[in-house]
Amino acid sequence: MMTTFLNSDAACRVTAQEIIKILQTDAKLGLNENEIQTRQKYYGHNDFEVDDDEPIWKKYLGQFKEPMILLLLASACISLLMRQYDDALSITIAIIIVVTVAFIQENRAEKEIEALRRLVPPKCVCIREGRSQQIFARELVPGDLCILESGDRIPADLRLTEANDMSIDESSFTGEVKPSNKIIDSISFGSRQTSISDRRNIAFMGTHVLTGNAK
Repeated sequence: MMTTFLNSDAACRVTAQEIIKILQTDAKLGLNENEIQTRQKYYGHNDFEVDDDEPIWKKYLGQFKEPMILLLLASACISLLMRQYDDALSITIAIIIVVTVAFIQENRAEKEIEALRRLVPPKCVCIREGRSQQIFARELVPGDLCILESGDRIPADLRLTEANDMSIDESSFTGEVKPSNKIIDSISFGSRQTSISDRRNIAFMGTHVLTGNAK
């Protein structure tokens, strides 16, 4: 049975013991090889997927496949056939504006993802089958027990189960200059969603360990 997927808001609300149970891992030994392979096949790589091979013009034209855009194109064609040229022109201009804005936003999001990808370390240290191993960060799976030391970049969003004087620079992620002092206790604000800065038991991908160590 696969582990339950938890986002950082849900993960920060449960205790360290509960997260170990939910992720079906071992707090001392980590995962075994069979479980690692099973999870890699199910979850894929710990990486962002950005389609860099597709030409810019093709990405732009891809915006015209959206149902709303197709509906507007049909309206423009009908207006043109009915010789309502002003309406056809207005709809066409609206289509171009909407498509261009959507394309710019999508392109900007891809650049932000690529920038975050560059912050992620190529390798990290984790405990598997009771042994400390250095692996490629993209090979991490849910339930892996990562070891964090001062100076490390965080290889994935991690729920901390042990922390000793741990502080992390999250400015690249949140814009907050003040370091985040990490804890392992569960955090909850009732039904209200926790903010990123509230989630002090979470180490976020791409951020930088300033002091201490953790798992």
